[in-house]
Amino acid sequence: MTGAPTDGPEGLAEPDLAGPQAPVSVAPAPAAGHPVLDDSQRLLLRAVLNEIVPPRGELPGAGDLNVGASIEHTLAASPRLRRVFLDGLADLSILQFIDLPAPSRVDTLRRVEQRQPVFFAALVEHTYRGYYTLPEVHAAIGYVGPPQPNGGSLPAFNVDLLEIQRRRPPFWRRI
Repeated sequence: MTGAPTDGPEGLAEPDLAGPQAPVSVAPAPAAGHPVLDDSQRLLLRAVLNEIVPPRGELPGAGDLNVGASIEHTLAASPRLRRVFLDGLADLSILQFIDLPAPSRVDTLRRVEQRQPVFFAALVEHTYRGYYTLPEVHAAIGYVGPPQPNGGSLPAFNVDLLEIQRRRPPFWRRI
C-alpha cells in the first residue's frame, strides 16, 4: 500500500502512508475551508494522540499539543492517507475508544494495530513527526539542532564562496 510518493496538489510530493511528510504537513491547520475531520473525529484523534505520546511532567501529550492539526493538514494533501486515517478513526469510533478508561484504551489500540496495521503504522509515524517538530518538545528534551562533530556548531554559509565556481567555465559536456 505504500510506495513512491506521487505528485499531489500544488506540485508537492504526496506523502507515503508512513513515510516522509510534505513540508506543508507541519503547518498548524489544514487550508481554510477544506477541513478533513469533523469535530468528533478531531476529539477522537486528540484522545488517541494523548495515548500514543502521553503527557510527561510539564509537557502535555501529543493531542493536547495539537499534533492532530499537522496530521489533518497532511491528510488534506493526500487522498490515499486520508482514506486510511478515516477508516482507522471509524474503527476506533465503533470501538467507543473515547469512552474507555485509560487501561482499556491501550488494549484497544493494540487490537487496532493488529486489525489495521497500515493505519496504525501511519498514525504512529505521523504522530511522532508532528510531535518532535514542535518547539515545546525541542525545549523539553534539550534539542538544539543536529549534532556536529565534537559538539561544535557550523557557521552560517558564506555564499561568496561560490563566486569562484560561478566564474569558472563549464567543465561538462551538454547532452
